[in-house]
Amino acid sequence: MVKRVAAIYDIHGNVAALNAVLQDIQSCDVDTIVIGGDLAWGPQPLQVMERVMALKGNVHFIKGNADREVGERYGVEQGLDEWVATINQWCSDQLTPSQIAFLNHLEKQVSLTIDGMGEVLFVHGSPRSDEEAIRKATSEQEIEPMIQSVKQAILVCGHTHVQFDRMVCDKRIINAGSVGLQSAAKGACWALLGPHVDLRQTDYDVHAAAEHIRQSGVPMASEFADHILNPPNEGP
Repeated sequence: MVKRVAAIYDIHGNVAALNAVLQDIQSCDVDTIVIGGDLAWGPQPLQVMERVMALKGNVHFIKGNADREVGERYGVEQGLDEWVATINQWCSDQLTPSQIAFLNHLEKQVSLTIDGMGEVLFVHGSPRSDEEAIRKATSEQEIEPMIQSVKQAILVCGHTHVQFDRMVCDKRIINAGSVGLQSAAKGACWALLGPHVDLRQTDYDVHAAAEHIRQSGVPMASEFADHILNPPNEGP
């Protein structure tokens, strides 16, 4: 059993947001970190991978759809839109062979028993797909087949970049939000779990981060910078 878990999802190559959250975590008596996927698709993939791979202690990683796509160099042939594929392959080019191998060997899901909460299942999208979105407004009828095989009473997910905490089909479903490409929030979003659920938002210098992003060389750098300066009201 673990005492307190920090669930950080959808970093999306934003190293300033990641560093701010990791610093925040240090003051929260956390004994376990779950990194819930979509680490490197974004403007600073190398820096993010260096940071997360250097973390010490009890850290669990889950593979997101973007990790799979960067690690396996997906392009338009695998169904990506052209602009997504261009960014995807740029990100892959920035990473070292060991970082690519790390992405390719991430787990699909993690289950932890948390003090005061019981057994909790962590996934990226839904329990059956890293691309399937569970949103705060997704109907019970849509969600029920996604979670019908889940034995845990609590499910933590990401992928949609918007935090929520709701009951669906007798399951508590928590979305940790996005650290690096946040929506409906100005700060870097994550969740602190155990014994209660605390949906957190960590402030960071988005103007400095945006300037570094514009100089990163990533395709569509201005769009990434504008996103963190003016987050959309809803997620992708």
